[in-house]
This record gives sequence, C-alpha cells and structure tokens, in this order.
Amino acid sequence: MGASLLAFFAFVGFEDLVNVAEETKTPAKTLPRAIFITLGASALLYFLVSSVAVLMVPIEDLANAKAPLGLVFERTTGATPELISAIAVLATLNGMVIQMIMASRVIYGLSKQGSLPSLFANVHPRTQTPLIATALVVTIILVLALSFPLEGLAEMTSRIALTVFALVNLALLRVKLRGDPAPADAFLNWTWVHILGAMSCVGLLFADII
Repeated sequence: MGASLLAFFAFVGFEDLVNVAEETKTPAKTLPRAIFITLGASALLYFLVSSVAVLMVPIEDLANAKAPLGLVFERTTGATPELISAIAVLATLNGMVIQMIMASRVIYGLSKQGSLPSLFANVHPRTQTPLIATALVVTIILVLALSFPLEGLAEMTSRIALTVFALVNLALLRVKLRGDPAPADAFLNWTWVHILGAMSCVGLLFADII
C-alpha cells in the first residue's frame, strides 16, 4: 500500500485533459472519451510492462535493482541500459511539459475569475497562451525539483491529487443529492461512482499514513 502512491503518480495526467477544454472541439463529447481512452491505454501499457518485468527477471533481482526497468531492458535485449534511461528522461520531460500546461491553465482560470491577480490572466496576442502564468509555474517547478528529492515530490503530488479527487467526487455527490439539473450536453455518472471514487482516494491516503 505504501508503494501505491508512487504507482498512482504514474497515472497522474489524465485529469489534465479538462484544463484544455477551451482549446477542444465539442469538449462535452470528446473529453470523456479521451479520459477513458487515456486511462485504458495507460493501464494496459503498465500491465504489459509489469508482466514482461516479472516474467523475464526474478523478483529478487528487481527488488534489489536501483533501476528495475534498466535491468529488464538489459536482460531481455542485451543492450546497454543507458538507452532505456534516455527514453525515461524524454518521457519525464514530456510529463513535466504537460503538468506545466495544466497548472498554468488553472492559474489562468483562477485569475480570470478574480481569485488571483489579473496579471496571470494575460494572454500572448500571437500564441494565445498565458505566458506569465506559465513562467510562474516553470519557476515553481524548478525550485521544487532542485530543492527536494524526486521520489518525495512524486509522493506529495499523489497526495495532493488524491485529496483533490476525493473533494471533487464529494462535490459531485452533493450536487447529485441536491437535485441540481445537469446541462443538456453534460457527461453523467452513476451516484455510486462518486461514492466509490471518494472512498478509494481517502483509502489510499490513509493507507499511506498507516
């Protein structure tokens, strides 16, 4: 259960899709599909990678390895593990870019609503992107990455994301129980989905504490 936070971090990113809804055609239809496709594809890829790892390399060797995927790559292909390390660096950079886009759009939205200084709502006239909000996010990420261990940052990110997910599920549950009418083109879920979602998020948080 302690490792579940790091495992959850691997799935963080699918929720970032909603932050670019304004840049999407027919988001009411495409975003729910994109989220389900992203979750399904990610789960399948992680399952396949995990299956190859435990089938090709003994569990004891994986547990003692500082870079388990590098060891699997070396054992299965005979090539140097530096190649898979380079791929991992590129994948990590791609994930960082996505998080920057997501966080800058959140700051932009809060600023546009008046919850943050209006400075962060400025949009570049040519690129139509919130450059000031993006610069702020990049600065914060650089400070955190240079000041704290990456594993600790990953666990903290998972804790924050799980807390937000739990609150969102509880908010949706409250809206449903209150009987507020949904927009005509809104994606609707069953009530038990929000209950199960909130319980699972809170369960993972408490499992980490225990």
